Amino acid sequence: MAAGGSGNHLARRGARTGQGATARREGLAPLPSLGPYVPAIDSLEEICGWLGTFRERLRIAHVDERDSVVAMVQQLEARYLIRRAELS
Repeated sequence: MAAGGSGNHLARRGARTGQGATARREGLAPLPSLGPYVPAIDSLEEICGWLGTFRERLRIAHVDERDSVVAMVQQLEARYLIRRAELS
């Protein structure tokens, strides 16, 4: 006979007390951005990597997020051009 008891174990799954539930932040200040500090990115490889990441993020961004992601892409593109000019 298999261990585990009755087949009712699925009915008892999930949080009953709210413990582990996701908190909603309605009406609160937005969470701080965890994006890169652009002037701190030095190598062209790093800049290109972040550009690819944020361009992909822009592709899937929600309407309300689009402006901040566009700003990050523009900062990274500007940093790329400056850094490339410095190395030439």
